[in-house]
Amino acid sequence: MRYIGGKSKIARELASVILENATSRKYYLEPFVGGGSMFARLAPEFEWAVAGDAHPDIVMMWNALLQDGWTPPTDVSEELYADLRNAPSSALRGFVGMGGSFGGKWFGGYARGGNNADGTPRNHPAESARALLKTRNEVSGSNVGRFRNWSFERWEPAPGTVVYCDPPYQETQGYSTGEFDHARFWNTVRGWANSGVEVF
Repeated sequence: MRYIGGKSKIARELASVILENATSRKYYLEPFVGGGSMFARLAPEFEWAVAGDAHPDIVMMWNALLQDGWTPPTDVSEELYADLRNAPSSALRGFVGMGGSFGGKWFGGYARGGNNADGTPRNHPAESARALLKTRNEVSGSNVGRFRNWSFERWEPAPGTVVYCDPPYQETQGYSTGEFDHARFWNTVRGWANSGVEVF
């Protein structure tokens, strides 16, 4: 799915490096799931996988998609986009706020423009919906736990757990969840690594 800072174009290569270097294939944790490109690649390789995010709408979207069988819409009008901007948190709001926005930036402007190879106008929400359904198919049959709306420091991974983190980058475009404590993040993941967690 379109997501600011998403790894869809390099997920295969990143996942390959992680799998080559991980010594365990039992537990997988992704505290910053975002658009889910890495989760789709890595979750099926482990006995049990779970993810989370500090963004409640994104977590609701993933749980609805992977746990509840929800299918995202392929058509999102500008009116619906505008209505959802200030609506209560929901799976639909999570989908539209990222997947229907220019560049995947949280309600960063209704995505429009561009043409497909055949000259027809692009449908950005439909592209995001297809990407999400592909992710659902890729993790189908995997032992995936319900996603959590947690900040990274709430996780307590056991030794041997493989953790992939893709936090907001320092001094770049911010995310919609507010300020991010980079020092606390690095202290937390160093603590995990020192306890025997495999952190990537």
